[in-house]
Amino acid sequence: MERPHYEFEYAIPREVYLFVSKGKHGNVTKMVKFQMIRNNIANLGFGDSKDDGFDFDDLVITDNGDMETVLATVIKITVTFLSKNPDVSVYINGSTATRNRLYRVIISNNLETISQNYEVWGYCRGA
Repeated sequence: MERPHYEFEYAIPREVYLFVSKGKHGNVTKMVKFQMIRNNIANLGFGDSKDDGFDFDDLVITDNGDMETVLATVIKITVTFLSKNPDVSVYINGSTATRNRLYRVIISNNLETISQNYEVWGYCRGA
């Protein structure tokens, strides 16, 4: 599951990870933020960093032509976060139905590899 990814940095005062998407629309700063929502459960949120540098837009469609590299970077950041916080679980929920489907596809296609190191839990409405 090791794929090419962007270099990233951890911004301690804001407790976020930052990286730059490089593509057909230029350089776009991306932000990944883990926010504790319960004891030992962190919500993973990410998107284009807003101009103020303190928040991100998770509804924007950047269409920079590097989606696989961006998602590989988010995965690498998540692995880094979990290695620093081994007692924390990560909750992932897309901001749109399309993004939820994309995340399910990525997890399903890599479930065997992911399951070697992590427990994966899901929820299916109406089942």
